[in-house]
Amino acid sequence: MKELDGRVAVITGAASGIGRALADECAARGMRVVVADVDGARIEEVATELRSRGAQVVGVPTDVTDPAQVERLADRTSSEFGDPQLLCLNAGVAAGGVAWELDERAWRWVIDVNLWGLIHGVRAFLPRMVDEEEGHVLVTASIGGLIGSPGMGAYSASKHAAIGLAESLREDLRLAGSAVGVTVLCPGFTRTRMNDSARSWPDALGAPPDGGLAPGHPRLREAFLARMTDAAEPVDVAAAALQAVQAREFWAVTDREIGPRLAAHLAPVLHGPPCPEGAEPW
Repeated sequence: MKELDGRVAVITGAASGIGRALADECAARGMRVVVADVDGARIEEVATELRSRGAQVVGVPTDVTDPAQVERLADRTSSEFGDPQLLCLNAGVAAGGVAWELDERAWRWVIDVNLWGLIHGVRAFLPRMVDEEEGHVLVTASIGGLIGSPGMGAYSASKHAAIGLAESLREDLRLAGSAVGVTVLCPGFTRTRMNDSARSWPDALGAPPDGGLAPGHPRLREAFLARMTDAAEPVDVAAAALQAVQAREFWAVTDREIGPRLAAHLAPVLHGPPCPEGAEPW
């Protein structure tokens, strides 16, 4: 995947945030792009805007929690442009709250989108990609998949699972002798609409939980707002992700501050002694 020009990219969760930035970057580099999102109206606006710049783009409303819709996305991609060389499994949502208090529906929703959305994407697209001479899968995880945070149990669990899936997928592809590579994107705080995930809350689950989906504890809200002051821009995260894809690197970690924190976090695993009493890795 050193050359992106003329290749086909599929991007889920492309209506905003990192997904939208990936769509912009892929189109700017001459790729033919299929953008997908549960927000059908917004994804058509994105496709129209990119086409106005001269890009070849198709918008496909897609709920990644529904395997039939993801299969239709794969079929639509093949009929419009052929099978993709770059698959960006990026759709994601977040719900904050203390683990034992978070509404069970919120737990299921986050896992359905952030993990089952990946699984459905892998099952729909990889059979079409695995035997090709080139290709790449980009999985959007998070630093929350490397270190858990208070008030974000569902999100962290789903992103830890995303990293585990990406690692196993990489090994499965090696075992199959496939040329398809895998990159897992772990951004830190980024200026996206993730804190407004409630806009995508499905009607089938009834009214959203009382108090919304943002962390309710004042200390958690303060920590979140403090970290957002120096949050990364989606365009920078997307550029770093595509750079890793072109270099066939597995890790694309855009928050460089995570290194020392991760080393301290894993020290007990690697060296044995427990973390200092009262230490807060977050």
